[in-house]
Order: sequence, then structure tokens, then C-alpha cells
Amino acid sequence: MAYGQIRKIAVIGSGTMGHGIAELSAMAGFETTMIDVNEELLKSAMSRISASLEKLRSKGNISDTSAVLSRLKTSIDLEGSVASSDFIIEAVPESIELKRNVFMRLDRSAPRDAILATNTSSLPITEIATVTERKERIVGMHFFNPPVIMKLVEIIRGKYTDDQSVKEAYELARKFGKQPVVVKSDVPGFIVNRIIARLYNTACWIVSSHLASPEEVDATSRYILNFPMGPFELADFSGIDTIYYMLVAMKEHGFEINLCDMFERKYRSGELGVKSGIGFYSYAGGKPKMPADVAGRVDPLYIIAPIVNEASWLISHGIASRDDVNKAVMLGLNYPKGPFEYAKQFGVDKVIQKLEELRRKTGWADYDPDPGIAEYVR
Repeated sequence: MAYGQIRKIAVIGSGTMGHGIAELSAMAGFETTMIDVNEELLKSAMSRISASLEKLRSKGNISDTSAVLSRLKTSIDLEGSVASSDFIIEAVPESIELKRNVFMRLDRSAPRDAILATNTSSLPITEIATVTERKERIVGMHFFNPPVIMKLVEIIRGKYTDDQSVKEAYELARKFGKQPVVVKSDVPGFIVNRIIARLYNTACWIVSSHLASPEEVDATSRYILNFPMGPFELADFSGIDTIYYMLVAMKEHGFEINLCDMFERKYRSGELGVKSGIGFYSYAGGKPKMPADVAGRVDPLYIIAPIVNEASWLISHGIASRDDVNKAVMLGLNYPKGPFEYAKQFGVDKVIQKLEELRRKTGWADYDPDPGIAEYVR
């Protein structure tokens, strides 16, 4: 396939991410096939796509839903459906074994020059690629939920991924109306999840150490730092089980972190957040209100310093550019500014001092200040 000649796209999986990616593909003008294991799943996914398109039409974002739907087919025949595809995006659940099994099947059935992308939030692209005979054509495309709304896509280069595959994935994301960033090396958690993992873990330590309550951490995040949600609110909304699985998977694949055990305890007790009615907050009476009067009872530098440090590490180790790190944080987490702007606001010296304080109090090397922080802030 010559560069820029993508015409047919297949999406494997019709769940929350899969049906959203298929909708994006059809909206962008591509002939799209959405594939899953049974017709009921596909029927449900098509219903959700139709509702989403109708909502977009009512807001004036698209003019004709029927034209989009005419470009979208469904199938339960994976091998037959990908046989003529130019670009395939896998969006099955976050299980390395499940994804490797899908890629073995795709490798046998897809055209030899087709690019195979995995929509994973933290699993290693390289490990998935090794089950294929086209390791250079395997690339990561991490869409954010919901895919139709969220603008960020992380494009991840595996150990063997060639330049053309990265370039094709990047340009495809742009044609989908997204703002892609490139993750130059296959590290656990890529950009956004590495940064949010540091925030989750530090917030957990703050509460476990009785320095502040979840409400005080979240209120400070919201009302002083202007985050859309505090870390405990976000964990409840995302699902504490999802956060726990992500942190454990990242650690198992080489992310150096001393995990605070609060997320595991919540997970083991079945307190999973909104989905179970209780997590760090109770949802028995609806969504709880976040009290503004407790904002500032925890030093906001406790929240900012680990984020800045991980952002600096990503640049120092050649994982991503400074601009892409800032873009990823602002688009993927909806923060009003990038980590280095926060460091400027509070003072880079104070950021480093807070990291050194965290290192002393926890004994965790996670907080060793990255040598490049001052340079990147400047």
C-alpha cells in the first residue's frame, strides 16, 4: 500500500471504544467494517452509533446521518472482513492474551501491506507485535473515551514499528478530526496514563498518611488548580477496578512505582465508584457536591509536583516532545494548561523542593526529581 492510500478500515470490537472508533471512521469518509463475535453486540453498537449521529446532526455537526451509516457495515467474520482492509484498528478489552490472539488471526488474514493498530491505554505494543510476521506494521493508536468527543489520540511506536506506519496512523487520526501526539518509545502507560498514575498514587498516599481527606484533595484540584475533576472523583467516575487494573498492568510491564494500597483495598471490597454506588464517595443520593471551602487544605504542590516530574522524565528519556506532552495533558485530561505552565505558576524551585520532601517522607524513588525539570520549565 502506497503512503496515503487508505480506503478501507476494519475495527475489531464494538464496545465503548470500538463502536466510537468505527463511527469516527465512517464520518471521515472511509468504508468501514465493525467486527465482533455475535450479532447482538453489533446490533447494540449500531443502535448507539445511530443515536450518537442523530445527536451530532441535531447540534449541526453533521448534515446527513444516512450517508455516514451507508459507509458502515458489520460482520462476525473477522478473517473474511479484513481480507481487503488497508488499515485495521483492534479495540477489544485490555487483555494482552486476547489482543495477541486477535493479532495472530489478523496477521494470517489481512493483506501483507495492511497496517494493524491496537487501541490500548497501557499494554506494550511490542509484546503484541511479536506474535505477527509484520512487526514493523504494528502501531499503537490510543483513543480516549468517548472517541467521538475526545480530541487526543496517542500514536505509539513499538520497538519494531517503521516510520510509514507511524506516519499513516498519525495522518489517519487527523482525518478523523483528532489531534495526535507521538509516543516515540513503547513505555508502559505512554504519556497520559503515566502522568495520571503518578497523580493517583500520590493522592492515595496523601489520604493514607492522614494529611488530607479525598474531599480536600479533590477540592484543591478543582478550585485551585482548575482540574475538571479531582483524582478521587475521576477514579470513581472511571471505575476503581479500571484504575487498579491499569496501575497493576503498568507496574507489571516495567513502570517503576511503589503502589499505594488504597485502590486495591477499594477494589477488593467491591467499592468501585459510580458503577457500584460507592467508591471514595457515596452515590446513594446522586452525585455528591464538592465543597469549595475545603480547597487549599492540602498544598497543591503535592498534586502538581509528581505530574511535572513525570512529564520531565518523558522528555528526558526521548519518549515524547515537550509540545506533545503538554498537548496530551491538556487534551487527554482536560487540564487548562500543561504541566510546565503549572511549574512556572508555583515556581520550579518549589516543585523540586516538594519532590524532595515527598522522597524523604515516602522513601520512594518515584519522587527523585528529574534533572531536566528546570530546563523544560524555562
